[in-house]
Amino acid sequence: SFYGASYVAVPLQDAKSTTDLRLRFRTKRSDAMLFLAAGRTDYCLVRLETGRLKVHINLGAGESEVASAKGLRLDDLMWHDVVITRKDGDMSLQVDSIHVTREALPGRFYELNIHFGLFVGGRGDFSELFLGHVDNLRGCIADVIYNGVDVLSRARERIGSVDVHGVTWSCAEEFDAGRDRDISFVEEGAFMALPNTITRTGS
Repeated sequence: SFYGASYVAVPLQDAKSTTDLRLRFRTKRSDAMLFLAAGRTDYCLVRLETGRLKVHINLGAGESEVASAKGLRLDDLMWHDVVITRKDGDMSLQVDSIHVTREALPGRFYELNIHFGLFVGGRGDFSELFLGHVDNLRGCIADVIYNGVDVLSRARERIGSVDVHGVTWSCAEEFDAGRDRDISFVEEGAFMALPNTITRTGS
């Protein structure tokens, strides 16, 4: 589970003309970072934007975007399966084994050069201009496999210099809580903020 400030960072250096990324997620947030493979100029960023899944990728010839179908909102707290595949400039995005989007990437450079590693749920202290503003995930992610690397298993077993912050290794019950469930304040500084509704009175 990821709680809005959580992230997993796994060191990896990679340079391939093919990409294979698979993951499952569930969230109520309409805007959230799911995954990032980051290089000095190349990157592959997977995120939710207004409930729509988008992949931003740069192989050195500028950023391209591949998005799930319009009207398909994925911020419904249901589990969604995502498969992203690329061979050279041919890229496809598949959601829930049903919805498929294909895109031809521009340019003549097809290697995705990764220097800074893989990030799940948030970027931690990593900051590059291409990221812009991106919200961390609040929800659950499972089965993150990038080019054959089981990212979450590597993080959980602390293989290499992984950085894990604020993550629990199961999908927390709070993401299934109904409106009639009690809440707990688990830290001294914990609080809850509600939107301020302004009521007007008068004649």
